[in-house]
Amino acid sequence: MAKKKAAESYADAKIVFEHEQEQWQLLRLDPNSMNVVLRAQESGEERTLPFAHLPKSVKKKIRPL
Repeated sequence: MAKKKAAESYADAKIVFEHEQEQWQLLRLDPNSMNVVLRAQESGEERTLPFAHLPKSVKKKIRPL
């Protein structure tokens, strides 16, 4: 059975990008499911999004593999 990896926090890195006409901050990456947790800058809403849906510029900064 594969060992589960811990989620990596990126809240301190302040990685912000635009998605669906809104500014989002990257909070954490779960390497087991390859999902990221984002927080909207204005409303504070949190959302889970697949890693593949992130812009290339953000993917280059975090390089999970």
